Amino acid sequence: MTVTLDRMKSDAVLGSLQLAFAKMIGRIDPSSGDAVLLAAALVSEQLTRGHVCLDLASVGEIAFRYENGQDQGFCYDDWPALDVWLDQLAASAAVTVRECDDEAERIDRPLVLDRTGRRLYLGRYWYYQQRLARIIADRVASPPLAVDETRLASDIAHLFPNRHAATDADQCLAAASVVDQRLSVITGGPGTGKTTTVTKLIALRIMHQRAVAGVPELRVLLMAPTGKAAQRLNESLGRVTNTLEIDQSLRDQLLSIQAGTIHRLLRWTPVTPERGGPYTHDSSFPLEADVVLVDEASMVDVSLMWHLLCAVPSEAQIILMGDRDQLASVEAGSVLGDLCGGLDDAAVSGPNEERRRVIARRTGLALDEHAAPRPHALADHVISLRYSHRFAPTSGLGRIAAAIRAGDADRVIAELRDQDAGHPPVVWIQTQTPSAAISQIVRHATTEYTPYLECLATHPEGDLAVIRSLLRFRVLCAHREGLWGELNIDRMIAENLDRMGLIRRRRRAYWGQPLIVTRNDYRRELFNGDVGVVVRDPRGEGLTVLFESAADESGCRRVPTALVPESRSCYALTIHKAQGSEFHHVMIVLPREPSPILTRELLYTGVTRVADERDPITGERRFGRLYLVSTEAVLRETIERRIRRSSGLSEAIEAATR
Repeated sequence: MTVTLDRMKSDAVLGSLQLAFAKMIGRIDPSSGDAVLLAAALVSEQLTRGHVCLDLASVGEIAFRYENGQDQGFCYDDWPALDVWLDQLAASAAVTVRECDDEAERIDRPLVLDRTGRRLYLGRYWYYQQRLARIIADRVASPPLAVDETRLASDIAHLFPNRHAATDADQCLAAASVVDQRLSVITGGPGTGKTTTVTKLIALRIMHQRAVAGVPELRVLLMAPTGKAAQRLNESLGRVTNTLEIDQSLRDQLLSIQAGTIHRLLRWTPVTPERGGPYTHDSSFPLEADVVLVDEASMVDVSLMWHLLCAVPSEAQIILMGDRDQLASVEAGSVLGDLCGGLDDAAVSGPNEERRRVIARRTGLALDEHAAPRPHALADHVISLRYSHRFAPTSGLGRIAAAIRAGDADRVIAELRDQDAGHPPVVWIQTQTPSAAISQIVRHATTEYTPYLECLATHPEGDLAVIRSLLRFRVLCAHREGLWGELNIDRMIAENLDRMGLIRRRRRAYWGQPLIVTRNDYRRELFNGDVGVVVRDPRGEGLTVLFESAADESGCRRVPTALVPESRSCYALTIHKAQGSEFHHVMIVLPREPSPILTRELLYTGVTRVADERDPITGERRFGRLYLVSTEAVLRETIERRIRRSSGLSEAIEAATR
C-alpha cells in the first residue's frame, strides 16, 4: 500500500505543524492530489530535522518514530513513484519549478521544486540557498587583494619562526593562502590551531597594511553564533596574542578586538522581514569592516549565513572557521559542510598550479607539485589543519577520535578493548542491564564531581579554583529526555550527591549546584551556554552564582541568583549543548537502542570534548579520560550512520561559478 498523508497521520509520525502546513497547501491549490500534500508535510518535517529541503529521490531512507517514542526508528518502503510524484508537484499551483542555477528571484509560491536535483523546498529556504550560492560564487570570482609579496614573505617568516616543523607548517600554509582571499574557510579538528592561525593571520594583515598602505587601523569584526563561543574566542585570541613576538602597538590593537555574537553585530531587531527586519545590517547598510571572521561556523544555519554575507562589504574579507566533522547547526542547513564538500585533508594545494607556487614562495615550504587537481569550485579557498595539539601522538583518545571520524567502527572497538595500561584509561561501560549501567554512570559521575564539591567545601563563597574544578568533568548525553537523557541522568546524579551529604538538593537554586544559562541576557553579559556555580554570598546575603570572567581581576564574577536569566542544573548536558566546550574528563551516554539522532558526527563531537592538560607546576602533560556508556551494537551503528543534510547548496555554488 502506497504511503499517503492519512496513513502517516494514522501512524502518528507527523506533528500538528506539518499537518497544518499540508492543509494550507490544499487551500492554496484545491486540485492538489494527496502526493502533493504528502510532500508538503514532509518538507516541513524535514526542516525540523535541519534539512533545507526534501530529497525526493532518497525519501525511502528517512527514519520515523511513532508518537509514543517506544519503538525503534522505521522507514516506509512504498512511497509514490518518483517520476509520477515529480509530475504532480510540477503541475500544482502551489509549486514553482526552478533549476539549481536559478538566482531565486520572484518566488511567489510556497514551494519550489528543483526538478534537476529532485528536491522540494519551502520557497523561503530556496531563496536563502540560491542567494547565498551567488554571493559565494561572486566572492570566489573576485580578484585577490593586492599585496607586496616580498614584504608578506618577510612578515610570515617573523610570525611563523617554526614553520618548517610539522606542528606549525599547515598553520603557516593556511595563513599564507588566506591572507589575500576574499572568501576562505579554515577547517580542522579540536586542537589543530585554528585560533592560533587566525590570530597570526590578523596580525599579518595589520602589519602588511601598516607597511604598504600606510593605514594604521584594520577594521576587524570577530563573530560567533553563541555568546559562549564569542567569549571563548576572545579568551583564545588574547592568550595567543600574548605569546607573539610583536611590537606593543600591534599587541594592543589585537587585544582591542573583541568578538560578539552574529545576531548582536548584525543588530537583530523584532521587525519582520516584510518591514525590513530582522537585522539592521544588510546589503543596503553593510557592516563597517575590512575583515569578518566567524568562529564555530559549523553551527551557523543557511538563513543566518545568508543574512551575514549580505551584510559584509564586497571589498572585505570573509573567513569562516570551524570543524566540518562536528555537528551541524541546530537550524536548517550544514553550510560549512557544504562548502567543504568533496575536499579531503590534503595540504593547501588547490587545482591552480600558479597559486601553489605563490604560497610556496611566501612560506618557503615545499608543496606537492604533483598534487591531483580537485574539481571543486572552492578548492583554492578551503584549508584543512590536520596536526592536533590537543591529543598527544600516542594518545588512545586521539586514535579513537580519528577512527570515528573515518567511520572505522572495527578500529574504534579494537581501541576500546586494547587500552594500554600506561595511559589513563578509556572506560567502556557496556553492562548487560539498564539498571547496572545507570548505577555505574551515577557512581563514576559522583567520583568525578566529589573533588569539585570538596574544593567548594573549603571555599564556600567560591573562587576561580572552584569553577575550574567544576569544569574538569561533564556527563554528555545523546538525548535530552528519556531514561538515558540529560534530564534524567542529571537528576539521578544530584540525588546521589544529596544522599552522600555532598549537597543539599532543593527545587530552587542550592549551594553547590552547577547551573547552565539557557537564554542570552546582554545587559548582564550572560549567554546561552555559560556555566556557573551557586555559592554563598560573601556579604551574607544568601546565594549568588559565580561565573568565570577574564575581565575581572579575580577571574570570576558574582550574579545574584534572582538576576540570572533562565538556567538549569548541568551535572549532565546534551552533546549538542557542549559543542565548543572542552573538559579534562568526559562521560558520553548513548541509549541502548538505535536512534536517528545517533550519528558519527555526534559521537565525534562528544569524544573531542576531552582535552589533555598541563600540570601548572611541572608542565607535565596529563591525559584526559573518556567514559563511554554504550553497547557494541549501538556504538557500531552510531559510527556507521552519518549526518547527510539535504540542501543542494554545493550544486548551486558549482552552477553559479560556471
